[in-house]
Amino acid sequence: MKGWSDLPHELLYEITKKSLSVIDYLILGYVCREWKSFAEEYKKEFMASQPPLTLFLSSKAISFYSTFDQRLYKVLLPSPISNQNRCFGFTCGYLVFLDKKNRKEDSQLWLLHPFTRHELRFREPPKPYNRVILASVATPVPEFLLVAFCQFLPCFQVCRSTQTNWTQFEFKNFPFPWRIRDAIVFKGKIYVLTSEAEIGVLHLSPHLHVTLLNVGHGPHMDMNRGVQCLVSDGQHLMMVVSSLASIQHTVYELNFVHMEWMMMVNFADQALFLGRSMGSGFCNITRWEGRQQPSNCIYELGSRNRRYIVSFLDDRHHMFSQGNHMPNDSLFDPFWYFPHLSYNVDSLCLSDD
Repeated sequence: MKGWSDLPHELLYEITKKSLSVIDYLILGYVCREWKSFAEEYKKEFMASQPPLTLFLSSKAISFYSTFDQRLYKVLLPSPISNQNRCFGFTCGYLVFLDKKNRKEDSQLWLLHPFTRHELRFREPPKPYNRVILASVATPVPEFLLVAFCQFLPCFQVCRSTQTNWTQFEFKNFPFPWRIRDAIVFKGKIYVLTSEAEIGVLHLSPHLHVTLLNVGHGPHMDMNRGVQCLVSDGQHLMMVVSSLASIQHTVYELNFVHMEWMMMVNFADQALFLGRSMGSGFCNITRWEGRQQPSNCIYELGSRNRRYIVSFLDDRHHMFSQGNHMPNDSLFDPFWYFPHLSYNVDSLCLSDD
């Protein structure tokens, strides 16, 4: 009888489809050389078949909780996190922290990938910020680009990993300057959503500027409604508009042919995972092997109350317990972590600028 390392890839494939979690799959790749080869070959397909995880942060560990399997996994952090080290959510699978030193000029943005342990470091932006997004730039020397912005200030900041200084851009359309509510990389371009529910493209060359798109039939904004975020499944660009007075959300898809926002009344096999300011995703539930969760609905996490809300498009709402295995020492509110987005950094097509 041959050893475990000689199991055919076809058999390993059947085992992983039926019984392994994301964490189990990552561990499988460290068993031996043959299993590592298998894990790399099928990683993209396996991650696409996994539902989002709920992520909690304590001072020493990252806890991943599977809402649908009620299983908890912990990953130790390479260095402790304190209440002063604020987490800004995740981008392309990287968790984003402000790593404060003794002096302000030494403060850094610390991007940590909890699965691969890869780290990226950027100097802290000179202006206030509360959101960052990561992208890759196709140049002779591979590099990353970070965009930082504050949802309450009329400016944004850009920095490349090969540089140390940040480039700033301020909106000058006074007396009512725009503010960037959200930004997303979609099909090689950075799209930004303004406080006036307008959408534009952020160009990096020959100088930083935003071109607003001429889009009709946008959502009407009033004091009881606020733009929540941009979200995409890789093929469609969507905007979520949330009510400030209730848990109701309306989702619009940008029709690039007619250049107008179209209200989505049916998600079909898709579901929206709404993560407030910590990131959201649009997922096809039929790709999750062996699971029977509702689709055509919106999943939204509670704060730290171990519950999540499922909202159907016919205005029905159901609140579910997330189980008793949830950690109770989280420094921040939990948010969604998407395994299928954790190994690809969206690339920008600078030639289109």
